Amino acid sequence: MFSRVGDDVSLPCNNVVYPDCSSTTWLYNRALSTRTIQEVTLGEIKVDQTERADRLSLGSNCSLHVSDVRAEDVGLYICRQFLTETGTQHGGDAPVHLSVLTRSTASTARPAFSSTSPSSAGTSNAVKLPISHIMLFVTLTIMAAIVTIHTRRNRPPKALPPQAEEASGMEIHVLEE
Repeated sequence: MFSRVGDDVSLPCNNVVYPDCSSTTWLYNRALSTRTIQEVTLGEIKVDQTERADRLSLGSNCSLHVSDVRAEDVGLYICRQFLTETGTQHGGDAPVHLSVLTRSTASTARPAFSSTSPSSAGTSNAVKLPISHIMLFVTLTIMAAIVTIHTRRNRPPKALPPQAEEASGMEIHVLEE
């Protein structure tokens, strides 16, 4: 799932047991982190567990609503269902991966968007180019290589000019039978 910085996003929970969300637990694993945070437990947002509690709420069908999305919200969210507080998990996990699009300034007047994902979450000094520029560069490079190869294959072998034959001191005689 994708969202832009500053937008609101609702992450769906596809295995809801009770519509009042009393069976719903949401876990969050930040990109490139081994720590899992339990942000919602049995329908209650855990204020003491997450610094984002003021931006989280449960929506219809127990979806996790994140308001004012930030780049650090990228990661894996897992919705789980429990029939009772001490009971075992009911059904499987319902994972949702959130990628956050961040706005960057390009050299032109129009804005460019780039994606922050788990593999690029920690790199702030990366060069960001619009996809169209990269595709144009790759296309032109491939075309130049094709033209060069085609030209070299179809070129006739070079004949020595008459002056080169004389300078070499060699005489060429054609024998006829």
